Amino acid sequence: MTLALRSATAGDAELLARHRAAVWEEVGDWDRAAMAAQVPVWTAYFRRALAERTYLACVALDEQQIVGSGAILVHATLPRPQSDSDRSGRVQSVYVVPHARRRGIARAIMERLLAYARGERLISLTLHPSDEARALYASLGFTAADEMRLSLLPDASPQRPPASGRRSAR
Repeated sequence: MTLALRSATAGDAELLARHRAAVWEEVGDWDRAAMAAQVPVWTAYFRRALAERTYLACVALDEQQIVGSGAILVHATLPRPQSDSDRSGRVQSVYVVPHARRRGIARAIMERLLAYARGERLISLTLHPSDEARALYASLGFTAADEMRLSLLPDASPQRPPASGRRSAR
């Protein structure tokens, strides 16, 4: 394996959107048709957010083939003691294509994202891991946090995962 990482550009927006859709299909239990409809929406968003640097993303390549990606959604936050920064981040859609998994690619992507976060002086990072990825994130220093959430979206989609505690890909 010859792994290379590079920063994502606006030209990668559709790829990032397709990878995000794949994450939602695998972890969030959403069907392919619903995710295909979402890809153009995410593509437009990623083009804009990458240019604004509110979405910091990288792409992993093995022998010039794209095998993964991941990103940080940067958002405003209140400065904290020990930091005058006013930004934090949320890790989004770390994805490795199935045939390339279990080879350290997700770890390499995360290490690049952590370097981005430190370089941008983000106060903290949060993420919503799949059960399969928890050990990786714990090994990088992430700890469980007590958080609650309220969805303000109408519950109109029959593909919406049940409220049984199943992890989502958001």
